[in-house]
Amino acid sequence: MIVEKEYTEGRTSFLSADLDHYSVNQKQPTTDLPVFYNPIMRLNRDLSVLFLRTYLQEKSVELMCEPLAGSGVRTLRYLNECPGDFNAFLFDVNPMAADMAQKNVERYGFTNRAQVKRGDAKVLLLTESRDQRFDFVDVDPFGSPAPYLNAAIQSLKPREGLLALTATDMPVLCGVYPSVALRKYGGLSIRAPFVHELAVRLLIGSVYSVAGMNDSSITPLAVLSTNHYIRVWLRIESSRNEGNVQADRMGLMRYCRSCMRVETVSLRESIQTADFHHETDCCNGRPTVAGPLWTGNLFESSMLDRAQEILTSDDLGLDKRAPKLLALMREEASLAAIPYTDLHEVCDLHNLTPPKTDTVIQALRERGHATSRTHFRPTAIRTEASVSELVGAITDLSGEK
Repeated sequence: MIVEKEYTEGRTSFLSADLDHYSVNQKQPTTDLPVFYNPIMRLNRDLSVLFLRTYLQEKSVELMCEPLAGSGVRTLRYLNECPGDFNAFLFDVNPMAADMAQKNVERYGFTNRAQVKRGDAKVLLLTESRDQRFDFVDVDPFGSPAPYLNAAIQSLKPREGLLALTATDMPVLCGVYPSVALRKYGGLSIRAPFVHELAVRLLIGSVYSVAGMNDSSITPLAVLSTNHYIRVWLRIESSRNEGNVQADRMGLMRYCRSCMRVETVSLRESIQTADFHHETDCCNGRPTVAGPLWTGNLFESSMLDRAQEILTSDDLGLDKRAPKLLALMREEASLAAIPYTDLHEVCDLHNLTPPKTDTVIQALRERGHATSRTHFRPTAIRTEASVSELVGAITDLSGEK
C-alpha cells in the first residue's frame, strides 16, 4: 500500500505518494517513487494553468489529454482552475499512478469529465483519439518528450490544436552530449552562454520537423526556462503551405567563444558560402555550430498580454515568481529572435566590472539600440547592438579603458 499525502497547488488539493516517506535520502524526487510527483514543477504547472486559461479566451477546447499523468495533478488543476466544461484523458503505464489519478478524479467529482487509462502513452494517444481528436495535449515526461512527439501531433485535431511540452534532459540539450541531441532532436547542441535558449530552439525545431511530416505548421506561443528544465507551448495547425514558409525559420546558430559573436544562418543558405564575421578582425577563433534548430520568434505577444490581464484581474494562487516571469517574457517577446547575451560573460572576456543590468539596458536604448531583459537569465539581455557596441557601452559606464 502506498503511503499517501495530501498536497495543494493553486486552488487544487490532491493525493500523491508521501515524498518525505519515500525520498528521505534523496535531494529531489526520483522515478523510484511509487507514484511520481515533483513539487519543484509547481511553477511549470502554475504557468500552464495560466496559459490554458488564456488560450481558452479565444479557442475552444472540448477534449484534452495528459499521456504521462502520474498522480494526475496537472490535469486535475486544468479541470478545477480553468473555465469551461472540457473533458480529459489521463494515461500512465504505472498501475499505481493510474489508481492514484483515478482516486484524485473521484475526490473532485470529475468522473463525468475525466477518464484514466493505464497503458503505453504513445499507443493510447493514437488509439484513444480515433473517434475524437484532442484539442490540447500536454506531454510532461521525466526526461525527453521526443519519443512522444509524433503520436502527440497525430492525436491533435487536424485543423488546430495546442501542444505543450516539457524537457528535463538538459545535459543533452545544453551541449554535454551533442550526438544524443542530434539523435533525439535532429540538431547538434553546443556549450555557450545562451545554452538554455539553444535548448528551447532545438526542441521547437524538432517539433517543426515532426509537424511537417504530418503536413502541419507550428506557432510558438510561449517558452519557459527555469529550474533545470524547459517548457514550450505551441499551436499546431494543418497547413502544408505555412509549413513550407516556416522552412526559412530553421537554421544554424554559430558561436565564437573568442569574440562572443553569434550568427544565425538559414538552412537555405549554402554553409560553404556563408562566411562567419568575427566581432573583431584580429579574432581567429573557430566557431561552433548548433542546429538545425528553430530561429524564429519564441512568443506570441498578444497571448502574453491576455495572460497579464488574467493575472491582474484574478487571484489564481500562483507561485510568486509567475508574475515576474510573465513580465520578463512580455518584455523580451519582440526581440526574441535575437539570442540573449550574458553581461557577466562579456565582462569576463573583456576584463570589465559588470554594471547593473538595468543601467546597461538604459545606456543601449539611449544609443538607439532596442534592448530588453530576458527571463532566461537575470544577468542577460537581448539587444540589437553588436558585442563591440555592448562592450563600448559597458566601458563608458564603468569608466574603464
